[in-house]
Amino acid sequence: MKSFLARPSKLLILLLALTLIFVAGCQAVSNLDFNTALKNSLKVTSSESKQSLEFKLLLDEEAYEGAPEEELAIMKLVSNMKLQLDHVKAQDSSNISMDGSLIFGETASIKFSLKMSDKLAVMELEGAKHPFVLDLTSEGLLGLTGVSDLTGLPAGAASAEAPAVDEAALTALGHQMLDTIGSYVIHNLPNPERIEVKPVNESINGSPTSLMKVHVDLDGPEIWAWVKKYVDALVADRAGLDKMITGVFEILQSNPNVWAAAGTINPFEGSGLDAEDPKEAIKEATDAIALLLTELQGELKLLEEEPDETLDEIFSKDLTIKADVYFDNKLDIRKQAYELSYVPTVDLEYGILPVKGLTIKVESETWNVNGDVKADAPVASKTDISLDKLLGMQGYQVLKQFDEKSFAYDLLKNKLHIGKQNITWYPSDYYNPVILTADNITIIPLRDTVEQLGATLTYDAKTKSLKVNDGATNTTIVLKNGSDTAIVNGKNVKWAFPVTVINGTTYVPARNLAAALKAKIGWIDMGDDMRIFTLDREV
Repeated sequence: MKSFLARPSKLLILLLALTLIFVAGCQAVSNLDFNTALKNSLKVTSSESKQSLEFKLLLDEEAYEGAPEEELAIMKLVSNMKLQLDHVKAQDSSNISMDGSLIFGETASIKFSLKMSDKLAVMELEGAKHPFVLDLTSEGLLGLTGVSDLTGLPAGAASAEAPAVDEAALTALGHQMLDTIGSYVIHNLPNPERIEVKPVNESINGSPTSLMKVHVDLDGPEIWAWVKKYVDALVADRAGLDKMITGVFEILQSNPNVWAAAGTINPFEGSGLDAEDPKEAIKEATDAIALLLTELQGELKLLEEEPDETLDEIFSKDLTIKADVYFDNKLDIRKQAYELSYVPTVDLEYGILPVKGLTIKVESETWNVNGDVKADAPVASKTDISLDKLLGMQGYQVLKQFDEKSFAYDLLKNKLHIGKQNITWYPSDYYNPVILTADNITIIPLRDTVEQLGATLTYDAKTKSLKVNDGATNTTIVLKNGSDTAIVNGKNVKWAFPVTVINGTTYVPARNLAAALKAKIGWIDMGDDMRIFTLDREV
């Protein structure tokens, strides 16, 4: 198993990617041209649809014996999940809106709506008090880093330099690319062995529609054989590879605005010794891809020669893929249903897994293909919560954005426990370490501690006092240097050790601070005379 996983990632990426396109082939079946159909599916610019993605795990109850109930409850929750999109409006590649639900098991769900443009995304979640927004401009996405792209230019500079590219022209360019690449990548796709095509009448968005149904069945050995056959075909078609790369270079060379819009130097521009020779560039690119494919072909052969049976265990008959794809008379895909199932009938040699198998189902139906589609536009408001602000919140602050009676709140607080907070001090900590006094009283740095918990620490110059304001527990603590009396929520409380400044850092007794902030503390023995100190709470 180790040698299998140690192979270069390009093999695993290929296997995953090919499961999504295996239904297409280089030969027509029952007069249905799969090449044209697949190319058409890549050229869809607008549509309306409904979609679903379902994920199920068959849990191994024996593997969870003795596990905490909370852990088992989480596994049961995520072992049966479904993303259901009731209505997707794709106006173009940038303007999209959708309504749907994230479903857990048979009873619990969270409804949502998402509206996107090229500049803004707005999501509304069931149970959330305010919509969540994401600025999709380059300045918005990379504004926190102070740059607009990897060139290192200040935010806004690169976008000002780059010329705008006409959306229609860019779409046409994309179609050219797909045709050029498809002539090699799609043309060489082999047909699965078990494939059936027949005319049917199916309901699409409530309307009866005449379609051609393609049904495909594959098991593990057939998937492996299909992958090898495809790679062999790609390696053998060197003329097709040369033609594809030449075509791609010609398209890029004749559309210089693409390079400028991407903020990248056009390699075909220039003069003298620095000028790129197109013929040499084409040859280098073709040779590199050909070498990659040849290496991949060799890796597939090596995997089959491995002495262990890992390959046979994974690509066994227990792994199955079923697909139903429905095409209309324009060869547009109108309906799809895929199911991947893996339920091993034998114990795998590489260890006991906590699951006995899994099933993934993907379904969709599409209408108004390349028609006049108007997506719901995102609209920002003053009450929106930006994504960068949300990501910077403490768990308890995130919980405050949801209705306490909602399922989303219950999921986040009681099942995912995002309100849990932990601070750990290690013996190797040099900066502001935990200190054990001669009287065995543990003291900890005040500012580091309260700020990691999401609280604030301020200093009042007039009273020479420190004030801790903890929003999670609505607690205020007033302290003075040298004093062992703290004012907690207006009441005087005697602490075990006075507030002390050590090397410029204010320290307080850990147990008293933890009690005031509703936290627990403790030393944990890690062995080899090493102990760590922890502070934990859930708010």
